[in-house]
Amino acid sequence: MILNRLLCGSVLGCFLIGEEPAGLDSVIYIQMLQLKSKLDINPIIWQDTREGYLRNRALRVCDMAIDNLGKMNSDSLISKYYTELDSLMVKINDRKELTLK
Repeated sequence: MILNRLLCGSVLGCFLIGEEPAGLDSVIYIQMLQLKSKLDINPIIWQDTREGYLRNRALRVCDMAIDNLGKMNSDSLISKYYTELDSLMVKINDRKELTLK
């Protein structure tokens, strides 16, 4: 009898405390904002370096993804922008210098 009440109480508590799962759009929005804050660096670095150029491109892609958040399906948004952001982040982190010809 006590075990039955405890079980019912815990199930009821789970329903009362549980929240609605976050939608995919809100997850994408939060990820884009976090990435933008990590990419934001000193503007002097943006002027002459390869890393600055690539960071600026990645910020533009983040802005485009946020702008298209309500307009596109989340799956197509992920397939379109996340692959480009991934390749840009790999290029940013490889620490190569810009070669001028």
